[in-house]
Amino acid sequence: MKAFVFGMIVMLFLMLVLFGYLHNVGVSPRHEATAPNPLYLEWLDKTANIAAEPEEGTGQETAWIQKVRDAFGTFTVENVEANFPLAYAESFYFRDAFHTFTDRETLVTYMRDSAEMSPGVTFDFFPAVRDGINFYLPWTMVLPGKPVSQRSIGISHLRFNGKDG
Repeated sequence: MKAFVFGMIVMLFLMLVLFGYLHNVGVSPRHEATAPNPLYLEWLDKTANIAAEPEEGTGQETAWIQKVRDAFGTFTVENVEANFPLAYAESFYFRDAFHTFTDRETLVTYMRDSAEMSPGVTFDFFPAVRDGINFYLPWTMVLPGKPVSQRSIGISHLRFNGKDG
């Protein structure tokens, strides 16, 4: 009988712990990569005065968007090293689901390492949408897998400085 009572007490304790855990799941965000954070808002403000707004029909916006597509297009070490420096200015704001970068050298190193660890990753781009100085580039990242590849959809918010794009 003592073992039964002890077992019931332990079971009650475990249920309370489980209830407490489940009650707190979702209370505090576990993934804030896509939420506007203070650094993102700071960079929006900072770049508002220096972002270029090319005239419609000049082809400049197409060329700038193409630099970004080229950087990700063939996601290999060689391509990253060749095209990321052409697509990104010396300083900027870049955030993915795991990291935030504000300088080109660190971003290129991260992307080079990512390409090396993720052979076969591809990006499919869709037409960009422009709103003044803001460009929105939708994409699908395809991670090869067996038996099925995984897909992750996203959209990049871009601004260009008019110098390096």
